[in-house]
Amino acid sequence: MIGDVHRTVSWKRYLLETKSPRINKFLESRGNEVFYQVSQAINQASIRGEHSVVLLIHPNIKNIIEIKKKDFITVLTRASSWFEKKEKYEICSIIKSYRENVLNKNPKIKTNKRIETLI
Repeated sequence: MIGDVHRTVSWKRYLLETKSPRINKFLESRGNEVFYQVSQAINQASIRGEHSVVLLIHPNIKNIIEIKKKDFITVLTRASSWFEKKEKYEICSIIKSYRENVLNKNPKIKTNKRIETLI
């Protein structure tokens, strides 16, 4: 059985600031959900000792991004600055704990209540 083919692109294309109006529009409409889910995936990968996170960034584009372990802190910093600009400081606090998990050799599992304002 042949499945859908997806192209792997750099995470920087979709998660860093850019001049592309299409990506900026995408982030403005879905940035909160994207950055929160990416942050959660990085935290889980860190807890499990995985070396990367692979995500389908948008189902209609058929591009996937791979975030390698060496980039986890950079992506979490970008996510934190995103939420800081949106004045969602409670999420910044959660991301700070995710950063601590990534930086620690033996990460502790930190559970957080689901933030309903994102949904």
